[in-house]
Order: sequence, then structure tokens, then C-alpha cells
Amino acid sequence: MSRWAKTAFTRLSVGLAALLVAVFAQPTAHAAPPVVPAAGYGFGDGAQMTWLGSADVNRELDAVANTTASWLRVLIPWTTIETAKGQYDWGQTDLVINAATARGLKVLGVIAFSPDWARPGGSYFTAPPNNVADYADFSSAVVQRYGSRVSSWQLWNEPNLPLFFGFTPHNAPRYTELVKAAYPAIKAVQPNSTVVLAGLSRLPGDESPPAFMEKMYAAGAKGSFDAAAAHPYVFPSGLAANPENGWSDVGAVHDVMAANGDGGKRIWITELGAPTSEGGDGVSQQEQAKQITDVLSAVAGLPYSGPAFIYSIRDTDTGNRGDRESNFGALLTSDYQPKYAAGVFAR
Repeated sequence: MSRWAKTAFTRLSVGLAALLVAVFAQPTAHAAPPVVPAAGYGFGDGAQMTWLGSADVNRELDAVANTTASWLRVLIPWTTIETAKGQYDWGQTDLVINAATARGLKVLGVIAFSPDWARPGGSYFTAPPNNVADYADFSSAVVQRYGSRVSSWQLWNEPNLPLFFGFTPHNAPRYTELVKAAYPAIKAVQPNSTVVLAGLSRLPGDESPPAFMEKMYAAGAKGSFDAAAAHPYVFPSGLAANPENGWSDVGAVHDVMAANGDGGKRIWITELGAPTSEGGDGVSQQEQAKQITDVLSAVAGLPYSGPAFIYSIRDTDTGNRGDRESNFGALLTSDYQPKYAAGVFAR
């Protein structure tokens, strides 16, 4: 076979293989739509949208608009907005919230993380502030800025993980102080808002979601939130396997709430998903879609569920196949190629 013929054959073979992958990677054309909570579902993108330019923000949200999602979870980073006390730069957050509301998406604003001036010297930005009143002041400023378009607010992220609360354990009392300061500050500006506790991470032991919630009530959290939140990831083994009580702890948290007179409050599912990385905790794109739809369906069956949010929209680095955190995108690879779940959730 000539060199030209070999090249042509190789190109044909590669093209055919790519076509077959594309065909078999898509869900069947007449597949039933996913079962979702009555309160709706949406997507979150972690911190990625806090640095993306306008074109990329809009490109990601166009992908969301091509699904049946009705919500977007948006990080509102105190650490980059108020870099000096009382001095605000709202530009990037304006960009994201404007783009979301322009597409008819309801926004859950996550007010989180401390600027340098507000936290202990040498600490990481996820450390809580020295003075919870500073966080309350910022929360008030956020609601004054966006309250005409946003009425749902989440206070911090995963404080039961040391990574997200100053790298120290046993933070339920400290987090409760933050909540008790921010709740009345938000309600003073927007009385009809919904204030949601931070989503608690899947974790066994004495910092598990139900244990953390019990400690919050013991520290006086009752009356300072409108809804709780959970992050019931079930990767890699799936919903039935219930790894680290990722799913069953949702019910256990509600039991704690009911025992404390809050059984009528809802639990929002503010993160769920699975990474499509290689090895370890990674799953295939098809299994990612299955785990997402399985959890959404289970959430839909709960009488106390709020909205649910898939983490996330787009991979941060699809080429880094060995890194779990780089491959949580459900709709897009990092170079904007559609993933299997994009077809599952398509309008």
C-alpha cells in the first residue's frame, strides 16, 4: 500500500472510530427524561466562574440553557470582592449573575470565604473570619446588591471538612456563630429570602453531616436558617452502594432536624455528581450520567427536598486524566466538547 493510501486509510479509520464513539456515547433518542425534584434542578460550577471571561461564562451558561435546568449555584467570593473593608469590586459577580438571569435561571448565591484582612494572618482563604460581624456586613451588602434578582442565599461551603473551614476540625460551633450573625443581617434587607445552610460533605465519623448538624443545634443554630443542605455524592460505586453514607446521611440529617422541631424545613442538595477521571474514584461518562440521574430521582422522592444542583458544568482540565477534581464537568469537557450527560439533560 502506498504512503498516500496508508495515510488516507488511517484518516478514514480514525474518522470512523470517532464517529462510532460519538454515536454510541449519546443516549438513545427516545429515552425518558430524567426524574427531577419538584423544586427543580440546576448546575453549579464551583469557583471557576469567578475568573472566566465573559465569552467563557456565556458559553458555559449556553450549555446550561440547552438543558431543562432552572437553577444556577453561583459563588459570591468575599475574598475577591471586598479586598479592603468597605471597598467592593462586584464586576465578575455582576457578569455571572446577569448572564444567569438573562437566561431565566434562578440563582442560589453562595456567600463564602474570607479576604486577607478579615482572617488570621497566614491562614488559607477558606478560614472563617476573626469577627463574624464582618461576614454579616458583607452578606448584607451582597443582598443589597442582588436582592432584586436573587432571593436564595447559602452560607459558606462544606464547613464539616477542615479544608473549607481553616484546616481545623470540630467546627460546628464556630460555623454556627457565622450563621447566627449572617441570618438576621440578610433578613433585615430581604425578609422573604431563603437562607440555606452550607452543604455538608459526605464524611464518616464525628464530623459526618448528621453529627455536625446535632452539634449546630447544640450551639444554638435553631431559628437561624430556612433550609439545610447536603452534598450526597455516591461515586464511584453508586447510589445502592451508599459509599460513606453519602446518600443515607440525607435522611439522617432530616431526622436530626425533626428531633429539634425543624422537620418541616427542606434540605437542598447543593452538590451532586461524579468525576470522569481515570483510576481511583473516576467513572465513565455513562456511569457519571447514571449516578447523577439516580440521585436526582432519589431526591425527587423525598417529601422534604429542595432544589438539586449538579456539580459541575465543565471540566477544568479534561487532559489531566488522573486528577479527580479536574473532571467533574457533566455537560462539557474543558475544551467545550459535549459529554454524555449533556444529551441526557437536553431539552
